[in-house]
Amino acid sequence: MSTASLTVLPAAAISGVDVLVLLLLLHLWLLVVGLAVWNDEAQTGVAWVDQRIHMSNRLYGLLLFLATVVVWLPFALGGYPFGANSPFGRSRTVLIPIGAGGLLVGTGFYFLGGVLTNVRSYLAFRLTDPVDAGTVDSGPTRVTGEVVSADDPLEAPLSGADAVCYQLSLTQVAFEDSLESHEDGSAAMTGPLSSVTDGTERVADRRQPFWLRDDTGRVLVDPDRAKLRLERTASRPVAADERPAEAIATRLREAIDDADERRDRARVYHEAALEPGTAVSVLGVAVVPEDRAVAGESGANSDAPILTAGESSSEFIVTPGCADGVDRHYLATILVCALAAVASIGSGFGLLWLLAGY
Repeated sequence: MSTASLTVLPAAAISGVDVLVLLLLLHLWLLVVGLAVWNDEAQTGVAWVDQRIHMSNRLYGLLLFLATVVVWLPFALGGYPFGANSPFGRSRTVLIPIGAGGLLVGTGFYFLGGVLTNVRSYLAFRLTDPVDAGTVDSGPTRVTGEVVSADDPLEAPLSGADAVCYQLSLTQVAFEDSLESHEDGSAAMTGPLSSVTDGTERVADRRQPFWLRDDTGRVLVDPDRAKLRLERTASRPVAADERPAEAIATRLREAIDDADERRDRARVYHEAALEPGTAVSVLGVAVVPEDRAVAGESGANSDAPILTAGESSSEFIVTPGCADGVDRHYLATILVCALAAVASIGSGFGLLWLLAGY
């Protein structure tokens, strides 16, 4: 369909209809943001995105508001592809390309949020000079070292491996034939609609203080409020109306307070764990805990500093890898998010602009 064939009603200026349409879109924006705040554990289901994009509800709401205005703008300045003079007539078919354009714009602004948050974290890493674990004093601190358990380690729910932190996500699979299982018991969703139709949420997030050790000594890390950028370590599919293997089911009951072993839909459990012996970089604030609780439980000197979120720092990050690896990780993430944002916003806005008669 060419641009010339899209005859729509022109709009010389913003009219009352345009204002009404904007209000309707803002109601949709409010609904989506409200759902995001209500279900804060919801995830995209795309492992690469969920690991690298940590966005506050405030920033998410602001970016989605801008996306709503961008979706509305072409029709306010152009026209609406409805009515007798439209090639779509009164058919609701036109809602499909409009919805696709809106989804592309919204996705692009989500990746724009990924650019903003990763640039902020990258700059925080770069502007904080690294120190040795044995020389940590106080204030903003960046340390790289090896993870050592400070207490009895946790047991990762799927792999059963020792861990100091783990996160468990559950994906409810909409179409079981889109689930691709592997010989080792892992699984992956296939098909272009899998991440849209399958619902993913985080069902467990357990953390315990751990030591960060290098050649000069060690420092205690309390990861309670940290952004954990962990790769998936295991995935296990479970068919509808079945329960996991007994060993996994036992660990799932320990990990999830309201674990439901039998569900009416196929699902996949995903685990991301931080295991002892892993090299990690930590950016946080070195403080002496006032209640001494964390230090006492971990066998540390109560006067020794602990890496935590602090009172005023907005960046507390635990990222696997050494300094060079962390730099590459952030730069690659920023580049991919930027390209995805430009491509998605550009294609979505172009489609809407075309539908508006330009």
